[in-house]
Amino acid sequence: MAVISTPQGSRLSISYITGKDERGVDIVRSRTYNNIKSSALDQDVMDVAAILSGLQTYPVKSVTRINQVDLAQE
Repeated sequence: MAVISTPQGSRLSISYITGKDERGVDIVRSRTYNNIKSSALDQDVMDVAAILSGLQTYPVKSVTRINQVDLAQE
């Protein structure tokens, strides 16, 4: 049986390095933006992440796109 995948939406998560703990390990905080169009191109999402990151005080550690899909069997 084939599986049908239906896009349901995406989220954008940007992680920032906000400092270091007493052991010198990075302290990371994340911001998540919901309701990203599932049809948006990865490049467009990355461009938006770069713009949002430019408004933040802390340096970016990572940018993650989380896609959600419904799976069903044919």
